[in-house]
Amino acid sequence: MGMAPPLREAESSDMTEANKASIEVEHVKQIACADCRKLLDVSHLPPFSEIKCPECGMVQIVPARFGGFWLIGRLGSGGMGVIYHAMDKELGRHVALKVMKKELGANEEFVQSFKHEAQAAAALNHPNVVQIYSFGQVMEQPYIAMELVSGGRLDEMIADGMALEETRSLEIHLQVVAGLRAASDVGLVHGDIKPANILFGLNGQAKVVDFGLASFIGQQKQDNAVWGTPYYIAPEKARGKRVDFRSDIYSLGATLFHVLTGQPPFDGATSTDVVMARLNQPAPYLLDINADLHPETAAMVARMLEVDPTMRHPSYPALQIDMEAALEASRKPLKKTAAAKKALLDSTLPAQPRFSRKFLIRAGIGLAAVVVIAAIAGGGYAYHRYQLRIAAEAAERQQMAEAMEQGEAVTERINALADVIIKLGEGVPPLAERINKIAMANSNLNTAAARAALEIDKALDILNDTEDTLAMADIANQYLQAATNYAAAKEPARQLETYFNTLVEWHNVMQECKDIAEQVMAEAGTILAQAAAAAKQAREAAAREAARVKDAKAAQELAKKKATEAERMRPKMIQLELDMIDRARGANGPLIAQRKFENAAQSFAKIKGNLIQPEAQAYFKNVQETYEAMAKLKTFVIGAVKKAPYPKGWTTSGAPHDIIKANATLGLTVTLGTAGSINYAWEQVSTAQLVKIANYYIGQANLTDEARADMVLAMALFCYENGAFKMAETYTASACQINPVLKSDVQRLMPGCAEE
Repeated sequence: MGMAPPLREAESSDMTEANKASIEVEHVKQIACADCRKLLDVSHLPPFSEIKCPECGMVQIVPARFGGFWLIGRLGSGGMGVIYHAMDKELGRHVALKVMKKELGANEEFVQSFKHEAQAAAALNHPNVVQIYSFGQVMEQPYIAMELVSGGRLDEMIADGMALEETRSLEIHLQVVAGLRAASDVGLVHGDIKPANILFGLNGQAKVVDFGLASFIGQQKQDNAVWGTPYYIAPEKARGKRVDFRSDIYSLGATLFHVLTGQPPFDGATSTDVVMARLNQPAPYLLDINADLHPETAAMVARMLEVDPTMRHPSYPALQIDMEAALEASRKPLKKTAAAKKALLDSTLPAQPRFSRKFLIRAGIGLAAVVVIAAIAGGGYAYHRYQLRIAAEAAERQQMAEAMEQGEAVTERINALADVIIKLGEGVPPLAERINKIAMANSNLNTAAARAALEIDKALDILNDTEDTLAMADIANQYLQAATNYAAAKEPARQLETYFNTLVEWHNVMQECKDIAEQVMAEAGTILAQAAAAAKQAREAAAREAARVKDAKAAQELAKKKATEAERMRPKMIQLELDMIDRARGANGPLIAQRKFENAAQSFAKIKGNLIQPEAQAYFKNVQETYEAMAKLKTFVIGAVKKAPYPKGWTTSGAPHDIIKANATLGLTVTLGTAGSINYAWEQVSTAQLVKIANYYIGQANLTDEARADMVLAMALFCYENGAFKMAETYTASACQINPVLKSDVQRLMPGCAEE
């Protein structure tokens, strides 16, 4: 392909305003038709536009070049740059290429930080995190090459207010939590969790993207604005305070809220309105928007969206416990039962709204007692009847006085007990903070911390219920004070006694919750101390043992430990050896382009002695067999041309010409009619031309089916190694049809080419 000077890709006339980004790429002047190989002039066309071949009518995309990558199409864009579908020319694999704007590349601090974050993220290898391959700079534009994930995005699944089914939503977010936990274990905070950063592989597996990039961009504040997606940003980040993994938990909770309801937890006319809504009010309760969800899911999301980070889940394992429990509950039929708190409210005096005591004080609501005394009219009663009535009224006044006195005493006890409960509650936030520190100190104690956190949650619920009970006690006391007879005073007095008994029970439960949490924390502290002491003793014992390793038994034990360590390091060694093979394979690129396959095989063979791991040796064998097969194909073509010319076989330029000679070093000799002949070096022989020549002579040669299948397979390997994957698939199918036994070799040498 011919190249023109660098082109600013944003200058393409077909780009929308949303996709404009100052990215410079190299414009391609000519491309060859993938079908008939005719050279097409594309110098007048922008990258990624379509062109139709005038000879065969095939339509194809005009690519662009960016360093060592062919840009095939645009996947998306944003304020920082553009994401392309690209082909890594050296490794021959498809990637997603994120290219940052040139003005960012001029910022040395950005480039260094971006590189550091990319390296940290590249070390993270987890099935639920998009893998980062490489980082670099082309024309002062930083880029990052990463795994190409083509199964869609979560934001596309919930477009137009569409909510997902509860069980599927929880399954997706459990996978996301697993990826975030792995990142947190190596010290990475994402910083921009949102539906658009959750992708799906072809098997439906969720993958988090932009680790290493989001955490740096989050530090880049423009016009003193906080970077982040306003619908999902954590309150502490919106306030410009320090963020950690709990900020990602908040953003994940907001994402799950959106997925389950079809709308984000906060909304507004502008981004500022959305952020201010988050800072000024708590998140809506999930069941108020979607009543078909399970309470376990609603409680978990509410905790993830707590404004105070210490009130969220203290660790990812604790969140996983809650999410797994919610997932299990979601698979069962939803039972809509009345809550205990509602049953208690229903038993109170009729037509009384449920307000907290604070609300009653602020609003200045007073209960106006309206007492209607029915006057008993009558005449003609006897005097002794009058005396009996006076006595009865006196007795009732006595009973009412006793009820009033008892009610007031109970009210005092209620207020005193409520103060005790509130006093107990003052120790809850510090205890929650201790729980979080314990969980962060030792991952083995996450289960204990989660158990303690559950007890703290119970205590917090009791604090809220206590406040509501005080409000209802106020109402009952005011009814008692407004009563004019014993019958009217009896019910409020009974209610007050009920509230007091309820507070007694809650006081005991809250004290028990605190005791259990304190006990768990004490046990955890003891375990930490014991673990530290045991580790110290183990180190000292190991040092003493090492000093006494003099006999054969000690040497044998040491060898065993080394073998264990070698086994532990084996995955890393495998990857190092595979990387060594990939580097050697990439270095052979020029030799492959020059069709010096034997030289490539000889150069590649030099690293064989450095390969120890069976996996690397198997990979080496596959590559070596590929080189040998291509060398065999070239030798076959040279021998066939020497035996008989190929009439009109040269079709690369102009009219067809005869191929009359072939030399392993000099290349092919082609007749020019009366003008004589011309020699073409092997690097001038295109992939399609060489395959065409080989295909012709394979058809002419008297070969056995087995030998013919081997030659066709060699053609497929040559196409595969040179990036002509469609042609490779065609010849692979042909080779397997001739000799089905080759199918296993095809699957080993060219993964994906022999799939049903």
